[in-house]
Amino acid sequence: MRYGGRLNRLEFTALIDQQANRIRANASTLPLWGPAGRTGPCRIGAWGWEDDRLVHAGLLFGDAVAGGAWIEVVTTAGPPMPLLIDVRMAAADEAPQDHRDVERRLRAASTPAPQRVGIAVDGIPKRFDHWPAHGLGRDLGTGWLATLDEVPGLLLRVSGLTPAEVSLTRVGDIEPHLVGTRAHLLAGYDAYGTG
Repeated sequence: MRYGGRLNRLEFTALIDQQANRIRANASTLPLWGPAGRTGPCRIGAWGWEDDRLVHAGLLFGDAVAGGAWIEVVTTAGPPMPLLIDVRMAAADEAPQDHRDVERRLRAASTPAPQRVGIAVDGIPKRFDHWPAHGLGRDLGTGWLATLDEVPGLLLRVSGLTPAEVSLTRVGDIEPHLVGTRAHLLAGYDAYGTG
């Protein structure tokens, strides 16, 4: 049993494959969405479970690290606001200083959207709550957030595209995302030397 140190490449690959199998087994639980006509890099985005029940599933299109245009589309089992609050809290550059700072940040992360925008979902125009010019997290820069408050709901994190440039369509095949994620993670592992 390993108690510390770095996993070797075989162990690391096994962990990637284990997570991919869990995602593959749950992929039909929620409808998955992506930008219509978008090509290029794709990976698995944020996926979360509560008591072995899938509560959100995301797909990432583009390269968020390389500074180009990218979009993450997360489907939520319920309303997307709790996940949006988590995303907005996590995007802060600094850790909270104390309990009052946490409460202040939570209130700020819970504020309603200042505007609404139209985004087509499978060709049907939908009204999304929109937070423009928003920090997206360390190393991700600034972009915008949007939610569609339905059940299931949608949460968008976007950089380098305007809302008018986004049109969503159903994604039926997650295998390219799993392959892209595996390649991305192994490239990162290899970049830091062998174990």
